[in-house]
Amino acid sequence: MEYGLLYLFLYQEHEGPKINPIFGGVAVFIIFSICVYYVLRYLETIYVKFYKRPYFIHWYFRMRKLPDAMRRFLEENTFYKQLNKRKKQYFEHRVACFLDTTDFVGREEMKVTDEMKMKISMIVIQLTFGMRKYLIEYLTTIILYPSTFFSVLNQREHKGEFNPRSKALVLSWEHFQNKNQKTLDSNLGIHEVAHAIHYTAIKNTDISAEIFYDTFLELEQYLNSPEMKEKVLKANILRAYAFTDKYEFVAVLIEVFMLSPMKLKTHLPKVYDYVSQMLNFRYFDE
Repeated sequence: MEYGLLYLFLYQEHEGPKINPIFGGVAVFIIFSICVYYVLRYLETIYVKFYKRPYFIHWYFRMRKLPDAMRRFLEENTFYKQLNKRKKQYFEHRVACFLDTTDFVGREEMKVTDEMKMKISMIVIQLTFGMRKYLIEYLTTIILYPSTFFSVLNQREHKGEFNPRSKALVLSWEHFQNKNQKTLDSNLGIHEVAHAIHYTAIKNTDISAEIFYDTFLELEQYLNSPEMKEKVLKANILRAYAFTDKYEFVAVLIEVFMLSPMKLKTHLPKVYDYVSQMLNFRYFDE
């Protein structure tokens, strides 16, 4: 009898803690959500293989708006003005989010104004407007100098540079303002943001990064033949700096795509298609 009571006591002591039903339900929901996420991610990867674009681009819980003082700069942007009403809301929302998550710093007594912030932000958002993940992970700080600056990266004077270690874009405001009114305000801005997008695509695994990087590899392969290299050179639409290395090639190519899309499409239609696919940017064809 005593041994039987002792056995029951020990069994009850060691049968393990009881699981709270609420905690158990939350745990099951989390596991289920993770499984659903990876299944959808896998299915989207298959979708991308066929259609070369994500399932969707824009989906937000709440649309952000800019203060009136900053919103007026949107109307000066050629790309924004060509969008329909709904896409204008998406563009404004993305600009507002970029401004909230990015530090703007002036150097050499440079005072950063709302106009500076907006012009740079609009370039970033235009270049990433076809991407679902539009905030560039390796770009969290914009540093502005009045003119050229000395770069600690390569010990030379620069007009602009992208520093992935510091997650910073450094720009000469004087050279940024060399305006090209076709679609954007500055070749320099497009060029350096393109570097940031390219670097982030190499490091990340989200669907937009996957599309950019995989398409870039296809473009490299397409241009690998001597015939295609000669065709690109003869087209004479890429400045010589493009041929410094593959990173500069992509940045200059994106400049041309944004500033002179029809010129690129006319002379190098297949290359145009690759860049359009990399950025999932098909707004010039609409």
